[in-house]
Amino acid sequence: MIQFLQPLDTQKLRMAFNNDIILFYSNSAIPALSCRIYDTLQKINVTLYPNPQGQFYFNFKPYVSALINTRNFNDTLQTNIMGYEPDSFIYNFSQGTFTQRNITFEVYYENNTTENVSFVLSWLAGVQQPGSFHNFRISDMLILSPFVKDSANKYYLKYWKGYPFDIPFYSNGINLKVKNETNLLSMDFNTLGYGERLVVSDGRTNVTLEDILPLSDGHNNLVFMKGSHSTINDKYLILEKSAHTQGVYLKWLNAMGGYNYWLFENTYSIDRSTKQLGEINTDFNNIDSTFGRTATLGKESQDTIKVVAELLNEDERAIVQGILDSPKIYLFTGRPYAQNDYNDWVEVTLKTGNARIKNARQPLTNFTFDLELPQRYTQTL
Repeated sequence: MIQFLQPLDTQKLRMAFNNDIILFYSNSAIPALSCRIYDTLQKINVTLYPNPQGQFYFNFKPYVSALINTRNFNDTLQTNIMGYEPDSFIYNFSQGTFTQRNITFEVYYENNTTENVSFVLSWLAGVQQPGSFHNFRISDMLILSPFVKDSANKYYLKYWKGYPFDIPFYSNGINLKVKNETNLLSMDFNTLGYGERLVVSDGRTNVTLEDILPLSDGHNNLVFMKGSHSTINDKYLILEKSAHTQGVYLKWLNAMGGYNYWLFENTYSIDRSTKQLGEINTDFNNIDSTFGRTATLGKESQDTIKVVAELLNEDERAIVQGILDSPKIYLFTGRPYAQNDYNDWVEVTLKTGNARIKNARQPLTNFTFDLELPQRYTQTL
């Protein structure tokens, strides 16, 4: 019989970008020659051989992290929100965020017999760190954003009026009820399951989530409930609604597989760097009929934008510091107070290699980031 050194927990919501190591062996009197691990789609298909102690070692991480990332972290969500239609504010983005696979372990013995056992395992496109590890269950409901410090069910997000914004969350298909305890209003939403996004705004102010779930200026205490009744699994979100202001608006993929947003102050600067591509020799004419001895091939040109976020409290810092580890960062290029879609964002690269994320002498945190914009198009030979 196949025995696992630690029971394989099928109810665990696993992180695709953390090690997911299993050790197992066969207690059969007949020696095991090898083991094949595969899923029903044959996307995972690995043959293992036992160590001298007869144990098999396998790490799901390199396989699942590649399989789950079906969209290369790109955000191509196309919204079509409509006032007073709750379902138009919910969008599924499970593809690239969540995967569930039926995994079979099949052991081959010396006498040409085999034995197998299968498990359904689930992964989220997230990553956790030692010291801040949480054990998530597939039956949980989670807001895909950092927790408030010393909490396992509370979150904080900030929303600026006139800019696109959504709340990413994970559920297992049970419908969602969101209650605003600040004004005691609530709304029910039909969910599709697993990775989802509750769109607050696409940039417009005449059609927003507030048509069906009004928000107060400042802090709104939202409760996310599975089904229609409150349970111990409810999640609590402090959603801060801020007035419109000018600045640089960014979104990035966070460590839980959702997108966070932040409006950086209107104190940004832009630097442009250029570089000659080279020259070619054109010295083939007499001096009285030439414009020069060489012709330039053209230039490379690229902009770098420096953004600043000042005086962030602990909850705000927990969000903004996520940009340092993010593999995908977008700059908003659309117009505030107008309907926007995924084409109104451009991917940028973080040039800043380090930042102080906490200073014991200063309770508030300042961040300065340098972002490299895509290379500019230029006229070249």
